[in-house]
Amino acid sequence: MDHHFRRLLDPERKKFEDPEKFIPFLLQGNEVVVDMGCGPGYYCPVLEEHSLKLYCIDLSKEALEMAKSRVKKSSTVFLNESSERTSLPSSSVDVVVFSSSFHDMDRERTYEEVLRILKPCGKVIIVDWRKDAPFGPPVHIRMSREDYLSTFKDFEVEKEFSPGPYHFGLILKRKC
Repeated sequence: MDHHFRRLLDPERKKFEDPEKFIPFLLQGNEVVVDMGCGPGYYCPVLEEHSLKLYCIDLSKEALEMAKSRVKKSSTVFLNESSERTSLPSSSVDVVVFSSSFHDMDRERTYEEVLRILKPCGKVIIVDWRKDAPFGPPVHIRMSREDYLSTFKDFEVEKEFSPGPYHFGLILKRKC
């Protein structure tokens, strides 16, 4: 197993980023949700529990295999695809989740894909590393709240939340 994936699933992560403490309050339970760049599936179990249907998308086959082992519902779909071009139908998704993943993607092309797959008035949930966090991805690739707002120009902030001491959280709603 890849060392990076092992680190992402380390039980110690729950001490500073526990999706079970905030995801249930961000989803309604009747939505089609995409975990974009799901990696080995750290968020998948709680997203699956609080969505009508979950799509877990990642470029890594190894990561998707790990994510599959973490879910319970047979209705959860795993797609070994790029965030820039998915096989999801247009306007078919209620919520797209980026948990510490968007900063690693082609931002403009991924953004265009989000606009394509998201329903009118759909939402994007972002959980990402604060620039001043003492560990995490290299500082030069981290995105600030302002970076997200300038990238997601067709959205407005619906809510801000604190996923933990090293991350920030945004719920962006598509302007409709």
